[in-house]
Amino acid sequence: MGDANYERELDVAVRAVHMACALCQRVQAGLVSHGTGQVKSKDDDSPVTVADWSVQAIVSWILAESFQDQNVSIVAEEDVQTLSKAELADLLASVSKTVNESLAEAPKYGLQSPKKALGATQVLEAISRCNSTGGPTGRHWVLDPVDGTLGFVRGDQYAIALALIEDGKVIMGVLGCPNYPMKNGWLNHHHHRYDESMSSSASDTWEKGCVIYAQKGSGKAWMQPLVQQNKMLEWPNSARQIKVSSIDDPGLATFCEPVEKANSNHSFTAGVAHSMGFKYVMFILFFIFLCDPFFLCK
Repeated sequence: MGDANYERELDVAVRAVHMACALCQRVQAGLVSHGTGQVKSKDDDSPVTVADWSVQAIVSWILAESFQDQNVSIVAEEDVQTLSKAELADLLASVSKTVNESLAEAPKYGLQSPKKALGATQVLEAISRCNSTGGPTGRHWVLDPVDGTLGFVRGDQYAIALALIEDGKVIMGVLGCPNYPMKNGWLNHHHHRYDESMSSSASDTWEKGCVIYAQKGSGKAWMQPLVQQNKMLEWPNSARQIKVSSIDDPGLATFCEPVEKANSNHSFTAGVAHSMGFKYVMFILFFIFLCDPFFLCK
């Protein structure tokens, strides 16, 4: 599955993203069902949620604990300025609770839990540890805790994206897609919103949600279903190889474009689709990172 020198890194990254997916599913279910006020705006007016901070905290903690012999460098999106404000103490408490609930489940994913629950200060330290600026030399983990926060807030598509870069080159990429519809019939819908009725059944663990990963030089990319309730992560046994579609007839291919109008010119892409003969258009929340695993395999 690629360079043996990075087997440990890939193992930890896949397990961490699985944990992050489970965390996000719980938080999103609460947002959609109860409309909690746990969404704040950053300085650029973009939203940030309990999930953004919590995912960054658990991934930071897991990487630091797993690679204690290294000076772990993490480039990530969120800082703690908003979360540290005295008037948002309840929000920090919610993040800390979410983080500790997730870390308590670490053994389910083949990882170790902390010996005792993390305090608010430790949670803030884990988040703020992701302050690396990266660079062309050295090893850097790159994390987007919730790629597509707008979609996450409204119960739509989003992803957890984690990559390892060494000396300016991407070594591996892991992408968690908690709401990705695994049933063919669902792919015909223009939007895939969170719905309790869409939850996976015991008879079909591929209904919804997956983790996709690849490593440079492996020649392959893999997809694995999310862990179901009361089950342990079976990695890599439950993964299956995935490939780019072999369809070369535009009339049979599916044309994808972003849901967010800010990320695309829908009228322009509609013209391109028409001129190319595409019959099927699927609106998705487009993740640039999603393309990386396929290019990593080269």
